[in-house]
Amino acid sequence: MIITMSRNEIKQLQQYERRNKLLAAISELSVRADTHNNLNTLLQECCRILLEKEEFCLVWAGRRDSDGTGITPLAALTSNRLTDGDCLTLVEHVLTDMNETNPAACALLSGNRVITQDIQTSPHSAALQEMVAKTGVRSCSAWPLLHQGHEYGVINIHSDQANAFTESETDFLSLVIADISLALYSLEMRNRLEIERNFNREIIDTIQALMISISPCGQILSFNTKAEEVTGYAQKEVYRKYWVDVLMDPENRSHSQNLVSEILKGSSDNMNFQAPLLTKGQQSRTIKWHASIRPEVQENKVGLVLFGIDISEQLKVDRALNRAISKWENLFASIQDPALIISSDNIILDANPATFAAARKTRNEVIDKKVCDILHGGRAAGAICPLEAQISTRKSIINEAELRGLHGNYLITLSPLAPTQGHREATLLIARDLTEQEMIKAEAMHTAQLASVGELAAGVAHEINNPINGIINYAQIILDDPADPENQENLRRVIKEGKRIACIVSNLLDFARRHEESQTSVPIHDILNSCIDLIRHQLKKDGILLELVVAATLPPILCNAQQIQQVILNIMSNARYALNKRYPYANPDKRILIYGEQIAQSHKKYIRLTITDQGTGIEHDIMDRLFDPFFSTKPSGEGTGLGLSISHGLVMENNGFLRCSSELGHSTSLIIDLPAVETPGGFHED
Repeated sequence: MIITMSRNEIKQLQQYERRNKLLAAISELSVRADTHNNLNTLLQECCRILLEKEEFCLVWAGRRDSDGTGITPLAALTSNRLTDGDCLTLVEHVLTDMNETNPAACALLSGNRVITQDIQTSPHSAALQEMVAKTGVRSCSAWPLLHQGHEYGVINIHSDQANAFTESETDFLSLVIADISLALYSLEMRNRLEIERNFNREIIDTIQALMISISPCGQILSFNTKAEEVTGYAQKEVYRKYWVDVLMDPENRSHSQNLVSEILKGSSDNMNFQAPLLTKGQQSRTIKWHASIRPEVQENKVGLVLFGIDISEQLKVDRALNRAISKWENLFASIQDPALIISSDNIILDANPATFAAARKTRNEVIDKKVCDILHGGRAAGAICPLEAQISTRKSIINEAELRGLHGNYLITLSPLAPTQGHREATLLIARDLTEQEMIKAEAMHTAQLASVGELAAGVAHEINNPINGIINYAQIILDDPADPENQENLRRVIKEGKRIACIVSNLLDFARRHEESQTSVPIHDILNSCIDLIRHQLKKDGILLELVVAATLPPILCNAQQIQQVILNIMSNARYALNKRYPYANPDKRILIYGEQIAQSHKKYIRLTITDQGTGIEHDIMDRLFDPFFSTKPSGEGTGLGLSISHGLVMENNGFLRCSSELGHSTSLIIDLPAVETPGGFHED
C-alpha cells in the first residue's frame, strides 16, 4: 500500500524532524559535564542545527552587553564558504554600524520577534550591504530568547530567499525558540544548583563541626570532612551504616539510640546531648551533639542531621583550669603575709586569711571595699592615696609604708596581673610585716654575735691571763722589798697591764652588747684595732701571720661600727679556718693580708678593705651561693652558714658592698667597700 503525502505534510514532517533533532542535541548537551560554558555551547549547537535547512544561509546568536547598550555576538555560522571567524566579523560590523536599529536590538528591546521579509526593499547600512553581498541574505528574523522573565540573548536567522518566513515557518520557529529558551533556562538553573550545591558542600566541609545526615531508619547518608577527621572513618566506610555503631561508645549506644528515637517521635525536646565517641583508632572523644530534624517529604518520613562539636580538649583544659584554680586558691590562702587582689578602680576583689587577721576584720568587712579604707584606715577629703596612685600605674613596685589598717610597717609588693578575657584588670598586693622581720633579723644577728663571742672567749681569756700574771709578779716584787727604788717603775707597769686588761674586756663587752643601729663617722683603724685585739691570741696560737697595710691618712667611714666589726670578725674567722685546713702546721705562707685604700665609684668616695688569706680557696660552682642563708662549706657542726649571709646584709645596710674573689687551692679575698666621710683631699678612681 502506497501512502502519498502532500507537500505541506512533507514540510511539517521535516520540521518535526528538525525540532526533534534540536531537542536531542539540547538533551545531549545538558548531560555533558565537560563543558565549562554550556550556555554558549548550546547556542552554537542550536545555530548549527537551524542552518541545516537549505533556505537558511546565515544563523548567529548574541547576548546583550552588561551595560545594556549593545549586543555581543557569541556564535555565527553560514552555509557559504566564509569561515566562522569571518562570519562573526560581518555580524559585528552590522551591529556596530546599525546600532540600536538592527533587528536583533529591536527584538530584545520589544521582547518579540522582528521579521524582515525583504532586506533589499528596506534602507540598510553599508555593513549590511557587505553582509548581503558575501552571504546572499534576502530576509531575516530576530528571536529574543526569553523564559519566565529571564533573558538569554537573541538568535538571528537569515534566508537567501525573500518572504522565507511564512506563517507556518514562523509558528515552527516560535516553538523551536521556546524550546531553546527553556533549555537555556534549565541549563542555567542546573548550573546555579550545582554552584550552590558545591558552595554548600564547601561550607559543610570547612565548618569546624561534625555534620552527619541520618536516614529515618538510622543509616548514615553523609559525613563531612570534620567528621572524617575526628572519627578516623572515611565517608565511604560509614555510608549506610547505623549511626550508633559508628558514632557512639559501645556502653552508650542503647541510651543514645533511645534518646534520638524520642526526638524523632516528637516526644522529647532534648535536641542537645553529650556522649563519648570511640574513634577508628580506639580513642575516646567527647562530642556535644545537636540534633536537627530533616524531613523527607516524598516518603512522608523524617530523618536527622547531627551537628557535633568535639569538646575533648576543652574538657581537658577545663579540668586543668579547675586544678590550677584550686592550686592557686590553696597557695593564696596559705601565704603567711597579707595578700590582696585589687581591681583597677582600687576595689578589693579577694584577700587571703592573713589579711583578715592583720586587719582584725571579717571577710565581709574587707571584700568589695576600697583598698585605702582597709589598709590605711581611710583618708582626708580630697587627699590622694599614694597606694592607689601606684596601683593605677600598672607597674611592678616595691616600697615600704606604714599601714595603719594592718597595724604595722610593711614591705609592699605590687604585681600587675595579666588581663584575661571576661575579667577586669587587677593587681596582686603582698604586704610583708617588717616589724616581725626586723625582730627576726636582729635576733639572728645577736645569735651570730654570741657565737663569735664564744669562739673568742678562749683567746680573750689567755690574752687577759698574761697581764694578770704580770700584775701579780710586779705586786710581789713591791711586797718583798717596799724600799726598792725601782718600785715606782713597777707600779707604772701594774697600771699599764691593768689598762690593757680593761681595754680587752671593753672590746669584748662592746662587741657582745646590743647597740642602736645608728651610723656615725668612725676611723677605719679604730674598728680594725678592736678586732685585732680580740683575735690576736688566736692568730698567734694558730701560727697565722697578720699583715696590715692601711694608711693612717684614710678618711673615716660612715657606718655602724659594731656591725662592721662583726663583719670583719666573721671574715677573719673564715680565713683562719681556711688557713688551718691548708696548713695544719707553721708555714711562712700561712698569713692574712688586710689592705685598705680609698676609691671612687659612681663619683662617690669609698674606703675599700680587702682581706686576703692564702688558704684553700673556694670552688667556682658554689661562688654564687656564698651569701645564701644557712649555706656553709664547713662540715656539719662546725658552721651555721649564717656568717657571710649576715655580713652581706650588714654591709648593704651601711650603704656598702661586699664581694668575694677566690682561686681554688690558692687564696680567697673578701672585698668590703664602705662610704667615706667627705673630707678635703683627693681620691683615685678604681
